[in-house]
Amino acid sequence: MTEDGGPQRLSFEPKLFANVAQKKAIPIAELYKQLKKLSKELNGLEQETVDTQSLDSVTRQLLAPSLLRHKESGVVAYVACCIADILRLYAPEAPYSDDEIKAVFNVFIDQLQMLGDSNSQFFPLRDYLLTSLATVRTPALVAMLPDSEEIISRFFTALFGVVSPSQPHNIQMQILDILQQLLEEPKTVPQDVIDVILLQFTKRRQQDNPATHQLASDLANATADILQKYIYQYFNDVIVSAAQQRVGQRQQEADGQQQRARGGAAAGNDSLDDLKSAHYLILELNKSAPGTLLN
Repeated sequence: MTEDGGPQRLSFEPKLFANVAQKKAIPIAELYKQLKKLSKELNGLEQETVDTQSLDSVTRQLLAPSLLRHKESGVVAYVACCIADILRLYAPEAPYSDDEIKAVFNVFIDQLQMLGDSNSQFFPLRDYLLTSLATVRTPALVAMLPDSEEIISRFFTALFGVVSPSQPHNIQMQILDILQQLLEEPKTVPQDVIDVILLQFTKRRQQDNPATHQLASDLANATADILQKYIYQYFNDVIVSAAQQRVGQRQQEADGQQQRARGGAAAGNDSLDDLKSAHYLILELNKSAPGTLLN
């Protein structure tokens, strides 16, 4: 709120385009200055007191392809942070259509995939983006999309991909928060997401990156009631598939079709390997996240 008690307004009017009609971005050095100033002012505005009408122009400008797909990743990082603040200020509603939200979140994910490079000069921006998404619960917007599965799956793949043992604990906690939101908000959980979570419990993954195993354990324990039916279905599918392959093998052997029987034996070996892997996962889940196995 301003000193006179009135609503806050965005006073800065950025000049982001050399050609407004074509949305052609201005030269890079000036563009950085404009976006940095815009980001700073947006960050200082409060959701409860801001006049969102003062944001309307900037809200539309930041969606320009020349900005969202700019060749300089630093420019896109600033744009992503500005849009994250706009979503914070408009919350719980969003000033964008479903297609625009999808485009925005794909940009967010592209930026978060670079969180692993803590030496980048733009790492603080990506850290800010992560913090904003976690605290404002912005990922809830994804769950409202009619075809949210692809974006939710991308989030899981990207965020598990940047976790490492050397990463600051607060970043891992924010990642956990976002992933938990993406499990809690949608009506269903994509199978790809279940696959990503279970992958972290495999022996090789635990050895290669114990931090992702810890993240998956924490996530599974926090959302056990949601994951139970999906994990149950996963193991049920493995068992049914193995049984079907075994029945097919026996039928081929009974028919005396030797060539096909040899192929069936290979399938039988595959099904046995699947069962062994499933058994290992069950043991690991029982040890790290037993609540997921109560179904």
